[in-house]
Amino acid sequence: MSSDIRVVPFEPGMIPEIVAVWNAAIGETFPLREALFRQNTVEDPNFDPAGASAARAGDGRVLGFCVAKVAREPIGADGLLLDRGWISMIAVQPSAQRRGLGAALLRRGEEFLRERARHRAILGGDPAHFFPGIPAGTPAVEFFAARGYRLRGDAHDLRRSLAGYRTPDAVAAVLAKHPDLEIRPLRRGEEDALLVFLDAAFPGRWRYTLGRAVAEAGAIEDVMGVVRGDAVLGFAHLFHPGSRWIGPSIAWTRPGRPRAGGLGPMGLAPAVRGHGLGRALLDRAVVHLAGLGVEEMVIDWTVLLDFYGRLGFVSWKRYRHGERDAKVS
Repeated sequence: MSSDIRVVPFEPGMIPEIVAVWNAAIGETFPLREALFRQNTVEDPNFDPAGASAARAGDGRVLGFCVAKVAREPIGADGLLLDRGWISMIAVQPSAQRRGLGAALLRRGEEFLRERARHRAILGGDPAHFFPGIPAGTPAVEFFAARGYRLRGDAHDLRRSLAGYRTPDAVAAVLAKHPDLEIRPLRRGEEDALLVFLDAAFPGRWRYTLGRAVAEAGAIEDVMGVVRGDAVLGFAHLFHPGSRWIGPSIAWTRPGRPRAGGLGPMGLAPAVRGHGLGRALLDRAVVHLAGLGVEEMVIDWTVLLDFYGRLGFVSWKRYRHGERDAKVS
């Protein structure tokens, strides 16, 4: 790294430059909005400014940055996840790459994890994550592999156009067999029923994330529910251009046309699994978003290609899981 470039602590005033660096580096594929950066960093209760650093040139320009995180509050029933921390994001201005900046920034992020006794450094997948791993087919794969990160497995973001979508006959038959169930957007006053369901069926990260979204964004109507009487038995978290929370499924869609929406996560109570209601819930989510004017729909961070493929979703972006022992410098 050049002697006139220093790794310095993050300051909020750097945010516009950080966003510009990201977009210069990978914005063609992953266009970053300042609102998303703020939501997933300075507005995230798990963000610690000490875990963020920037590479600053002698003339003051930001040339790169890295954000590392640890859980600072319990992630639902998973607790503080004291065995791990995350490298949430890292990028270097293209004109300054291959000069050691990325390696220096990554070392500082790993030092932050070691200082907090987190022994696993995981790439992405943090609370309020940008990526579920490393984007496959990018130089980042080689960069992290060369620094001792073990890369394995695939996760996908899926996508389909909603033009001409029709509910399959098999889904209509499932809905007709369960007249005691409603699949619809949840309503004000059903927040507690949703949380009771999540506490029982998905008490970890999904409970934590949905709890935050509902409490902070007040977006209960963006949760598609499977409802029987007063009980919630399933959910799908939806996003659209009017959502007050930028969900991961719409993080990398470009504003404008086509109007984008998304889903993730979704799940059912054990008692109603195995009856085709998962596909029915997905269908109702598609129909609902199409009714809101969504033209293209994304499902983020999944390995269930066959399940979603039954309704026409195909792989759009692919990621690799990566981690290393943070105890080793």
